[in-house]
Amino acid sequence: MDTIELTINTRFDEAEAVIHKRLAGGDSTLAVYFYHASILNSKMTHFENNQDEQTFKKAIDKVIHGANKQLASPSSIPDQELARVYFYRGSALGFLAYWQGKEGAWFQALDNGMASIADLEKAVKLDSTLYDAYLGIGVYKYWRSTKLKFMLWLPFIPDSRQEGIASIKKAIQKGRYGAGMGMHQLIYILLDFGQFQEVLPYAEEVVSLYPESQFMWWANAHTYFKSRDYRKAIRSYLRLLTLIEEDDRHNPNHWAACRVRLADIYYRVQDFESALHHSNTALKKLQWTDMSEKTREHYQQALLLAKKSEQALARLSIKNTQYQ
Repeated sequence: MDTIELTINTRFDEAEAVIHKRLAGGDSTLAVYFYHASILNSKMTHFENNQDEQTFKKAIDKVIHGANKQLASPSSIPDQELARVYFYRGSALGFLAYWQGKEGAWFQALDNGMASIADLEKAVKLDSTLYDAYLGIGVYKYWRSTKLKFMLWLPFIPDSRQEGIASIKKAIQKGRYGAGMGMHQLIYILLDFGQFQEVLPYAEEVVSLYPESQFMWWANAHTYFKSRDYRKAIRSYLRLLTLIEEDDRHNPNHWAACRVRLADIYYRVQDFESALHHSNTALKKLQWTDMSEKTREHYQQALLLAKKSEQALARLSIKNTQYQ
């Protein structure tokens, strides 16, 4: 199993071990630092922390500086090889822009995002078969047309959402790196775009290809929740909950979020006993003093759902007594 599949399956230590072995063996190519940054990007996203930020940024710097050295004399590099240099630098700049956006540094994120797209577009101009480059192009074009446009109040940014979606689909069809990651990104983009019917095949395919991936089951479950297909959403969240509980290094916030979401869905379908079970299970396990801000929000939601479920069960009990 390569680093991409290991990362998708949240086996981050194993993925990093592959990278460390290559580095120890003297591999200092742009590719090895790019994949290291990719692993750490996914790892920090999964655990919702910045613990690997310094190592992540060092890997990004290695890619950018290494690419800059090679691009100092681009005429000496064959087109296909040159395309990959632009791909790695553009992707590294894209990772950097993503984290700057998360930290609220929107203008820096915009600058690096534009530089990223410029490199990726140069890559596909030099080699149109470098399909992985289309993923970064598509993701940036879509979110630039939504998040950046409104957060920075930039009305001159064109609506490139459809163009972005088309680029991601191209990466999915023929890319190596972009196939699994591309479908995962596309699911959330199509949901944001309100394309609930179009997203369903992708939601099923990702869990078929990666049945042990928490990333993919989150996307699958979220799809059915947003589509209001609560029966299938319950099935997906229960499978996700199993994967989380089987993972010795799971994100505790994910466990809480999954339990509360199940309580919420069961309440919506008027299965108040199951709603009460999941909300109470969350309340019993969570310790207020150890919670992150997000987990405290889940705790409050669990309290509310438990109360509402108890009230609903009490009303049903009174109603049943009246008809006896």
